[in-house]
Amino acid sequence: MTKTEEYLIEAADQCVQMARTGREMAEKLEAMSNNLMAKAVELDTIRQRDDERQPDKIRKAARK
Repeated sequence: MTKTEEYLIEAADQCVQMARTGREMAEKLEAMSNNLMAKAVELDTIRQRDDERQPDKIRKAARK
């Protein structure tokens, strides 16, 4: 086997490794994105709930 053939085989192996790493990284990034979106929705829900309760707090404070 010539050095050129060895080089090409090694380069092909590296390409496969990088492709696999890229797919794994893409999956991890997608999972992180899903977690971040879920947290944003959770925080928005809490904020909306607090905003809805705010008029009650103002009314109660005005009655005192």
